[in-house]
Amino acid sequence: MKIGIVGSAERAIAWEKHLRTHQSVSEVTIAAKLSSIGPIDACFLLDDTPNRLEHLLETVKMGLHTFLVGPLPTGNTKLIKKVYHAAEEANVRIQFSHWPTLNPASKWMAKKIIKPTFMQVVREMPHAQRTESDSSFDYLWINELAFCLRWINGAVHHTDLKSVTLNSQNPHALHLFIRFDSGATANIYLNAASQTASHHRVAADHNYLADCNALEQTVRLAEEHDSSHLYFKRQSFDASKSAELAAMEFIKSIQLKRPTIYNGYHLMELNKTLDKIDRRLNRV
Repeated sequence: MKIGIVGSAERAIAWEKHLRTHQSVSEVTIAAKLSSIGPIDACFLLDDTPNRLEHLLETVKMGLHTFLVGPLPTGNTKLIKKVYHAAEEANVRIQFSHWPTLNPASKWMAKKIIKPTFMQVVREMPHAQRTESDSSFDYLWINELAFCLRWINGAVHHTDLKSVTLNSQNPHALHLFIRFDSGATANIYLNAASQTASHHRVAADHNYLADCNALEQTVRLAEEHDSSHLYFKRQSFDASKSAELAAMEFIKSIQLKRPTIYNGYHLMELNKTLDKIDRRLNRV
């Protein structure tokens, strides 16, 4: 399999290291632009630009399986649907770098809890950390929403969102509640004016309760035995392996002709939910 990496040389070299050791990869080509990449079977598109969705559509039209490495492109539901349907018609695999889903801790939890009935995300950060971050406030909560929607993987029945904006109208805190048709619920709380930093993702079904400390990449898994006592198992994970594992996951999806772990359908469902939230806010 010939793999092309499109993007800046510094980032491309880092991704090339993840691919060179894979036995099914015969050649890796690096180029700054898609037009210079030459004949390839799949593409790693390293793109943080506002036009990354248009660039992804180009690779899909070329028949290239593509891993878009960049922030989830949201806000253009029409174009997202176009990319999704184009990929389906061309039988092209696309994967998005949604790291909350792709990191090793989340993947391990998803093997234990296949379909959560309860999810809660609590993320707090000091104001100074928030102002120094390159990520917008909306990006932070949308990333967590994408995580919940992907894992529960069901139709959204109801949403409620409340944010704290103060006089400047810039959001500082938010809580979002989602109820699914299945009865499952998810709650997201984000506070960007906290004294300390913490980030926990909690999920449960009828068998397990998992608490992931996202900052430390540790998971505490609770299971109830016959005596009604809870027994806990603790696992630690290396977040630096996320990119390598995501690359392997993408290649495996191509080989096995199966959907990628975060694909066009998941992005389309995320944007449908964001549109519902926007309509609800506009009615308030």
